[in-house]
Amino acid sequence: MDKRKVMKRKFNKIRWALAVVAVTLVAACNNQWDNHVAVDMSTLEGNVLDAVKANGELSGFYALLQETGYDKVLQGAYEYTVLAPADEVLADYVKSLAEGEWTEDAKLAMVRNHIAFGTFNLTAISQPDSRLKMINGKNRQMGEVVFEPEHSDVLCNNGVLHVVDKVVEPLMNIDEYLQRLRELYPEEYEQLDSLYAKTTRTMDTDRSVQKGVNEKGQPVYDTVWTTRNYFFEEMPVNNEDSTYTFVLLRQANFRSIKEKYAKYMNQSTEELTDSLVTDELIRDLVFKPGTTTALSGVEVDFSNAVPFEVAGVREYKASNGTIRFLNGVDIRIKENKVKTVVVEAEDYLGTYAASKTYTRLRTWASGGKDVMVSSRSYQTDPVTGTEYSFTFNTSNMNTDANFYLQYAVKLNSVIYDVYLGSYDDMESHIRRNDVAGGASTLAVCQKLLASMPGEPVLRRPSGSTSSIENNYWGKTCGFVGYSIAGDETYKNTPVHLRKYNLGSYMIPTTPVEEADAYDFEVPRMGQVQLMVCNTAGCHEYSKPDQRGGMMFLDYIKFVPRIADGE
Repeated sequence: MDKRKVMKRKFNKIRWALAVVAVTLVAACNNQWDNHVAVDMSTLEGNVLDAVKANGELSGFYALLQETGYDKVLQGAYEYTVLAPADEVLADYVKSLAEGEWTEDAKLAMVRNHIAFGTFNLTAISQPDSRLKMINGKNRQMGEVVFEPEHSDVLCNNGVLHVVDKVVEPLMNIDEYLQRLRELYPEEYEQLDSLYAKTTRTMDTDRSVQKGVNEKGQPVYDTVWTTRNYFFEEMPVNNEDSTYTFVLLRQANFRSIKEKYAKYMNQSTEELTDSLVTDELIRDLVFKPGTTTALSGVEVDFSNAVPFEVAGVREYKASNGTIRFLNGVDIRIKENKVKTVVVEAEDYLGTYAASKTYTRLRTWASGGKDVMVSSRSYQTDPVTGTEYSFTFNTSNMNTDANFYLQYAVKLNSVIYDVYLGSYDDMESHIRRNDVAGGASTLAVCQKLLASMPGEPVLRRPSGSTSSIENNYWGKTCGFVGYSIAGDETYKNTPVHLRKYNLGSYMIPTTPVEEADAYDFEVPRMGQVQLMVCNTAGCHEYSKPDQRGGMMFLDYIKFVPRIADGE
């Protein structure tokens, strides 16, 4: 035999044995490899196709192999396990079909669902709960068929033949069935139209089988198509190796939830808002089996849901899960679709000077860490005039105004209350005694500036210490708060920030007294850019016109203001 053919055959054996062991059978075996591939009988001369042809009870299946071109496939170099239905079984199956259903595509689908790559004996595939991945990518439960032992374990030089008592029609997966529904009911389900609006179909190279070559010597494939869709990166309902539940809503139900979503997902135009809301809702209606929490993390209320029929069924059992058709589904907004968001201080995206920024391990801190910025703060006792200085590592201190820690957070279009978790635990900053006044303990004052989605991002001009540009409230207003060193209240309770008027160098001067003083209003859903900056203002002991200041930050918390029951 040609050495190249021998090497190719060895390579193919190794390739398919490894692939099948990795993704197919689930069986309780002491020696799994031996049970997968060992057959206690001698190998027949000839290939699997020869074995099918030689069995007089498989003439119908042999004819199907010829019609579909799979006779050439089974003579190829790869190894195959064939589950061939006997003639009587196949004939009964064909008779059960409605007129016109036994099409070329139906014949191809049936053949693909009865052939697997690799060699698997009866011992392996008859184990409880064992599954076999067919060449169409479907994972077939072996418990759904009965093997004829006297005509199974027919080992050939490129695989093994088993005779079965049942024709198993392949189920569509969730993606395939939804595409079929969209074809049957165009423009009737916005959920489906939007899901597939940006879909492309490409050849699935793993599942497409080469059937031969054309007159130019180019490979000819039995092409299996797969859907490419950006939704499927998060909700892969086209994946045969995982199971999901997809909920399809009646149009009115789908649109009623969209209306609830819209005010919290506002964009620059109605068209963009509608597109975003639709995308969000589609993602919120895919689940792992048996759960009411979507893959997106949103809890869905099915308490008033009732099923309805689509294409004559109320629920479709797909090859990779279930499609449910429901009306009356609801999704709560408060702390469900729109939740409190916490940004950990150590997750900063940038800082004015990395060498002066310290991430500290603290057991009391959120996430086990907080961030400290080395600087100097001055405080003055307004009664005695005594001045106090607070520092850390004087050889590596920042002395500039508006030292920043930079963050980005995705927020909804809603008013938030914003809090800073900040706690200074340094003993040298806590100097209360009978003589010294309150000014001898550091008040850590910090401000938060922001730029909103779609707006120019916050920036500190090069060489400037006077201001941060592109703050949403301008250079004369920011959110400000303080915490007191060593005060356990601030360790456990975040500081509620409010708007302050800002003076020179954006130093806080006086609190804003308007009714919206605590309103952190986000006009459009998206990425909000944040800077938490040092400052020495906003507290009675802060030294006037001081530009620098120590920083201690544990987290930033945004709590959306949403009515109960929304």
